[in-house]
Amino acid sequence: MMYIQKLVILILISLALLASGCEGIMNAKQSSEFLQEPSTEFYILGPDGTAKNYPTNYVLGENGTVIVGIINHEQKPVNYTMEVKLEDTLLPLPSDWQNICIENNETLKKAVTINPPFEGTNMDLQFLLYNNDKKEMLEDNISLPYRNLNLRINVTTQNLSKNTSTPITAV
Repeated sequence: MMYIQKLVILILISLALLASGCEGIMNAKQSSEFLQEPSTEFYILGPDGTAKNYPTNYVLGENGTVIVGIINHEQKPVNYTMEVKLEDTLLPLPSDWQNICIENNETLKKAVTINPPFEGTNMDLQFLLYNNDKKEMLEDNISLPYRNLNLRINVTTQNLSKNTSTPITAV
């Protein structure tokens, strides 16, 4: 009888230790998620959905398509705004890019059509993402983008070659 009581006590102690160990592991996992640095992923893909074959050679009056992706890891829902500029000239975008609300750990990925309005070579096409909750302002009420991607493009009046891929640069 005494042997069974000791065995039951031993089993209860073992279960209590096991349960407290599991709780510690769960708390550590929750703490590590909480300690992650809030961030946003911002990327563009070529029209085929890969990180290559970006449209970089345009004929004036024709357009190209890139896929823009935004992933929110800010640990809360965030309102974003995106702008696209060619050599500091704002290009028109659909109104749904003016106020983009993305929940924590959610992804927005959709096509954006680029229609360059003027000719030039090696021009800077900028994709600017603003976190409306974390706007950094310079003097003269100029806001700094939260994330920035650049693509170099050429725009001519005649089709010299098929679109080719050039590397994208993140700032």
